Amino acid sequence: MRMDRSDNESQNIFFFPWLKAWEASSGHIGKFPAIGPSREKTEKLMKGHPLYSNLYSVWMDSVSDFANISLEAMKRMNDKTSLMDGQNNPDKYKEIYNNWIETYSDTFKEFLRSAHFSGDMGKFMSCLIEAGKYNREMLEENFLKPMNLPTSTDIDEINRELYSLKKTVKELNRKINELSQGK
Repeated sequence: MRMDRSDNESQNIFFFPWLKAWEASSGHIGKFPAIGPSREKTEKLMKGHPLYSNLYSVWMDSVSDFANISLEAMKRMNDKTSLMDGQNNPDKYKEIYNNWIETYSDTFKEFLRSAHFSGDMGKFMSCLIEAGKYNREMLEENFLKPMNLPTSTDIDEINRELYSLKKTVKELNRKINELSQGK
């Protein structure tokens, strides 16, 4: 079984032309130059548009791959069950069930171990992390800072300062104990 892009015929028929049409129409919205007093803020907000469209595109690739691998498993199962035509006894149904479990498990294991799957998951996780980082930055900048709530940077700074203070107190306690034992 080949697990590369050429096997995704339905994806090539629908998704890629749709993606090209979308990029030609509304996909370029994130590339418009921002003007006016809120230019800087608008530019930061518009950076999210290509991040999310890229995440969606990679996610759709993964969904398509899983749909194709399900079809492959069905084809394999169909090949195995076509040999049992006309036999209707409980043992044959149990055998079909066991073949079904084995066939689907083997097909998905083969796919999940492929380089194609690991490459797709790497791209997906990378896009997801970028989108999450962008979300966190926008949340801090547009909601937490204006409401005077602590951001993760503020909390990290407080934690560093607290650690330093605890270290200093510990050292001062040790010195006090040394001096009090010395008298």
